[in-house]
Amino acid sequence: MRIFWTSCAAVAMTMSLSACDEDTSSGAGTDYTQLGDVNLDTALGDGVTATDGTTSDTITLTDGTDSTDAMATDTAPAKYPDCLSLINCVAQSCTPANWATGCDATCLTGTSPTVSTEYASVSTCIQTTCRDGLCKGSSDPKCIGDCIGQKCLNKVAVCGADGKTGVAKCGSYFTCTQACTSNKDPLVCISGCYAALSATAQGQYAALDACTSAAGGTDAFAACPEQVLTCLASGASGSKSCIDALGCAGACDIGTDAQKAACMTACWAQTTPAGQTAFAGAMKCQGAANAGCVNSMLACTDPQGTATCTGTITCIQGCAQPDPVAKSTCTYGCIHSASKTEAKKLLDLQVCIGGCNCKGDKTCDNTCLTGPCKAALATCQAP
Repeated sequence: MRIFWTSCAAVAMTMSLSACDEDTSSGAGTDYTQLGDVNLDTALGDGVTATDGTTSDTITLTDGTDSTDAMATDTAPAKYPDCLSLINCVAQSCTPANWATGCDATCLTGTSPTVSTEYASVSTCIQTTCRDGLCKGSSDPKCIGDCIGQKCLNKVAVCGADGKTGVAKCGSYFTCTQACTSNKDPLVCISGCYAALSATAQGQYAALDACTSAAGGTDAFAACPEQVLTCLASGASGSKSCIDALGCAGACDIGTDAQKAACMTACWAQTTPAGQTAFAGAMKCQGAANAGCVNSMLACTDPQGTATCTGTITCIQGCAQPDPVAKSTCTYGCIHSASKTEAKKLLDLQVCIGGCNCKGDKTCDNTCLTGPCKAALATCQAP
């Protein structure tokens, strides 16, 4: 898990220092969205398709009655005592080709305030995200069905749970929902997965869902590391610092996506709550090159020593070790041993080099350091 995102070998060339043997292969593109055989993006809605009954995809909204059940007989208020039943009524009344304001009015008549409130978030998601968003102007019935499955399925799960809670931890939700894709009644299954979560776990998942929804199509782990890891670790925390988590994460680019996710979750679970927040900020800087990342890295590495910028680079050069955790721990330990002012100089230089996007090309690195980053290098070298 590489967070120290640019090669210090480039700095060493211009400073006439030996190469520091920093690994130039970036882990920025790694998808940490899997745990076991569960794809987090799928569990969050991506890749699970719902339909309104007009097109057969993965999930079809039905009310469990005979398929010939006419809408005219579905209007009795007593027939929709829960949110999932209400959704199934709406699926028949508001077809993708005819989703107009008020098409769900008949279904809503006589429903309890609780069910109406639960349904409101589903309705808002379908209207704003699908009808007025991804499917705006589309007459393709499949578009709205796919959108509901990809973007609103979690809202359906919350609705279908009808306020029920259990004792399961947040991380179990993904394994549970993965099994629902082959269930004969997947919406009931998914709702059951959510209902099995404890109240605390539901709160953790709600925070994750809110973050990923706001992030749009961005990778869930990249956009919402704190929420993802809090849920996967089921809220666990430990006594380690943020810099300890950085060192631990040095081994998390090895293995399958499931193993990487499990590794990151373990690193997260042993870190203090304050350290977790700082670590999440550093995680968002994977492969990044912006000034905000300097502050995030300073907060996590917490420099408290007296080493200079050039001294820190020399220290990092000595961190070439085969063990990834030892190497990562050593690297961040060097930054921790610098003064805050000198550490900032180094990180500013790293951000500048990252902006050149040299990807390990030594000629590019040298040009970067003698051109765009000349001032940052001079600042690092200054006493």
